[in-house]
Amino acid sequence: MDLRLSDEVRPEATIVAVGGELDVESAPQLDEHLTSVIQGAPALLVVDLSDVDFLDSTGLGVLIKAYARQRDLGAGFAVVAAADRITKVFRITGMDTALSVHPDLESALVG
Repeated sequence: MDLRLSDEVRPEATIVAVGGELDVESAPQLDEHLTSVIQGAPALLVVDLSDVDFLDSTGLGVLIKAYARQRDLGAGFAVVAAADRITKVFRITGMDTALSVHPDLESALVG
């Protein structure tokens, strides 16, 4: 399945909506995209995984890398993950405590 990416730039945040499967094959595409977005220096980067059907450890690694880049720039990073099959990956790996994971976009934007 193809990875779908779209950006929405708001005054308070840049939102990257991700759809499809985020796995070893598609993770490099997301990594490249997030690197480009981070170069634009958003104060808050929100990665919306609401339309992601599958997330593996490679995809999770890309999100952790983006989080670290944003943190090093003194900027915010949040993830939207509502589906249990996606939030489970964060819980199992313990990354739900390291990353700011939210059930919807509104709560991610509020912090």
